[in-house]
Amino acid sequence: MDTLHVNLTNCWGIQSLEYEFDFRGNNKARAFAVYAPNGMMKSSFAKTFEALSKGTQPQEERFNRHPSCIVTSDGTPIPQEVIYVLKSEVGTRKDNDAISNILVNPISRDRYIELNKDIEEKKDKLINALQKQSKVGKKDIEDQIMKDCRINNFPLCISQILSEKSEFELKYFVYSTIFDDKALEVVGNPEFLSNANKFTKRYQELFDNAGTIYKKGIFNPTKADSAFDALKKQGFFSVGHRIHLHGDKESIDNEELDQKLKEVNALIDDDAQLRQIRKNLAKNAQTQALTDLIESLPPTEVEFLLERLKPENQQQFRKELWTYYFHYCPEATTYLSTFRDSEVELTRIEQDAAMIAPIWTDIVKLFNDRFVDMPFTPSIANHAQAALAKESAKLLFTFKDEDESNTVECLREDPKMKTLSLGEERALNLLYFIFEVEDRKQKQQETLFIIDDVADSFDYKNKHAIILYLKDLCKTDFFHQIILSHNFDFYRAISLGFIHRERCLMANRGVGLISLARAEGINNVFVNMWKNRVSENDTILYATVPFSRNLIEYTRGDEDPDYLKLTSLQHWKSDTSTITIDDYIGIYNGFFGTTYYLDRNTTMVDTLFIQANQICLATTQTGLNLEDKVLMSIAIRMKAEQFMIERIRLIKTDPTYWCEERSQFGKLYEELMTLDANLPERSTLDKVSVTVSSNIHLNSFMYEPILDLSIESLIKLYNEISVLQP
Repeated sequence: MDTLHVNLTNCWGIQSLEYEFDFRGNNKARAFAVYAPNGMMKSSFAKTFEALSKGTQPQEERFNRHPSCIVTSDGTPIPQEVIYVLKSEVGTRKDNDAISNILVNPISRDRYIELNKDIEEKKDKLINALQKQSKVGKKDIEDQIMKDCRINNFPLCISQILSEKSEFELKYFVYSTIFDDKALEVVGNPEFLSNANKFTKRYQELFDNAGTIYKKGIFNPTKADSAFDALKKQGFFSVGHRIHLHGDKESIDNEELDQKLKEVNALIDDDAQLRQIRKNLAKNAQTQALTDLIESLPPTEVEFLLERLKPENQQQFRKELWTYYFHYCPEATTYLSTFRDSEVELTRIEQDAAMIAPIWTDIVKLFNDRFVDMPFTPSIANHAQAALAKESAKLLFTFKDEDESNTVECLREDPKMKTLSLGEERALNLLYFIFEVEDRKQKQQETLFIIDDVADSFDYKNKHAIILYLKDLCKTDFFHQIILSHNFDFYRAISLGFIHRERCLMANRGVGLISLARAEGINNVFVNMWKNRVSENDTILYATVPFSRNLIEYTRGDEDPDYLKLTSLQHWKSDTSTITIDDYIGIYNGFFGTTYYLDRNTTMVDTLFIQANQICLATTQTGLNLEDKVLMSIAIRMKAEQFMIERIRLIKTDPTYWCEERSQFGKLYEELMTLDANLPERSTLDKVSVTVSSNIHLNSFMYEPILDLSIESLIKLYNEISVLQP
């Protein structure tokens, strides 16, 4: 991938954004860093690419606007499989395919599959042959044989069966007919067991007696009952029809037919017990099939069957039937021979697979080495099965207490995993991400990684681990990254660590659009961008006040006259309106050893408000703009303090009132609320306190809080505070 062109309209919170990411160049070119304050575009950008990775299109859900999403890689639509989004939020995550994929040893797996395929082919032929003889369903045969033989190992079960002799000729007997549950329900009845011999003897006589209407294998009492009942139900006899039975001279009507059946069936039906047995054997297809079998057997075989169907003999009869089938099934010998020939090699492959997984070992070592203070150690619960692609890999987590005296192991879905902190869950999220990366690396899958604030909720040492890993990704020439963050400290760290300065971008909001522009002053904005430009730009001039004041405090203390004067440029003090630009430049030159000469008697506070008003009139904000945010924050607080002092003067009727306390904004607010608890302007002052008051005390090492304020929100608050009247 050389270039990625992104053109988005109404994609969730992004009204409009177009940018071309140029990945051509060295390792540093394979990644872009994008700083975007919360609520601007970061999550919407990630959600857009997540939708594309799933083959769907992004939406605009708030105002129901029509979305448009054009993302091309080197001029063609980006394939969905190229995209991988690592989101900031932690959801319920299951063990994924990537974990299984990296565990598989391709050579061992292929040989293992080859051996098992041969075994399965022989086994299928065996099952088919057994099914033809037993009529047991193919999917049930294996389990049924093991259950009947009471051996939970199919090859061992076959080996035992083949070692035994088949003592009986059982060609007449079909397993599924004899041992059907519904048939056994009848033959297992005590009434049947005690009358079985008498019933079968008389049942056979029904076919042999003079005047019978039955013929074995063709027309029996059950079929006769069904046929004649159907004629009666359909009104055959009601309209005067008659039937002519074979062997009779004349046809007969319904009443004569009933008399004929009564005479023919008298051998059984005159005995109440035998009549009930005949009824039970005719009640469903399964029992009728058993009746048909009994009917077709020679008398000696019927006696044999009835003896074997006694409850105490059924288990042995089951085994005898399987033994008979197997001895007339050459496929059994072929299957067993194939299995035995492969068994040693299969066992060796499984043992090797359980011990060797270099990629997995490397990943766990990388995770454990880099991410410290994690409460768990990961491993694989089903190592061998996963390595041979027999099962999906299941992560096992081992927890130890502080002195390592107690150990608990659990799988991902175990409730104990719910005790992880948010930071620990995100570390676990990264572990799954590493698996995905390594899987794609093995497959040489070109990938665009969209990284969405992955460092949130991590302490500094683990943020560093993340940075190192993202840096490692740049070493793979078919991996590319767009790393999004609202955390300026993290953004600065990756920008200084491994991303080329030209590919460090900042998101800016304009009228109806989001733009991405190259970031300036990422590292030490005071030294690199402001210190030598105070004479060129009045906004920068005023923005240097907090830095200068802090440095004087660190070196001279907070009683130093210059420190106190600069304090008056951040708070509305009695001397604030008298301090000129030249006064400030004199302090600045004296501290930094510079020789700026501006010859400007304009007051600093007038300059402050002039610049604030100009910022409010600008339609587009680009770049870092830290100086604009610092100045606007000071201007907002200055306006608020002016208002509060004037209001207190009116309430106290004291036009000379000034606040001489430290933490001036807070003291003024507290005093004013004491004087007027129902102050209508209170909500505006609350916004000032929450938004800017504490953020102005920044230094060159830590100015992230003020960066995260959007310039739009500062402009809105400045306009709101400016119209307040004391």
